[in-house]
Amino acid sequence: MNTYELIYVLKPDITDQDIGSIRSDIKNSILEIEGKIEKEDDWGKRQLGFEIKDCFEGIYTFVEVQLPPENSNKLRDKLKIDERIIRFMLTRADKIKTTALRKQKTEA
Repeated sequence: MNTYELIYVLKPDITDQDIGSIRSDIKNSILEIEGKIEKEDDWGKRQLGFEIKDCFEGIYTFVEVQLPPENSNKLRDKLKIDERIIRFMLTRADKIKTTALRKQKTEA
C-alpha cells in the first residue's frame, strides 16, 4: 500500500448537501478499490488561478489515502468521469517527501 495525496476541486455552485454526497461518493470509491482514508481536510471555496470549465472559484478538498499501487489508476478514472469535479490531482506522498529531502540536501 502506498500513501497518496488527493486534492480535488468542485464546482462553486454546488449546494452543501451535494458537497456531502460527492465526498461520500469519493470515499466509497476509495473503499471499493481496497483503499483507506487517513485524513480529510476541507479547504473551502477559493478563487482559482485561472478559469477552469467556465468557473473562477472552486471548493477544495484534500484527502490523504492509502491505496494499492495498481488501484491508483482506477481512482483517477472514477474522478475523471464525475462532472461535478472540475480538477483533481493524485500524487504519491512518499515521492513528494523524497523530492523535498533531496532539495534540502543539495541546498545544504
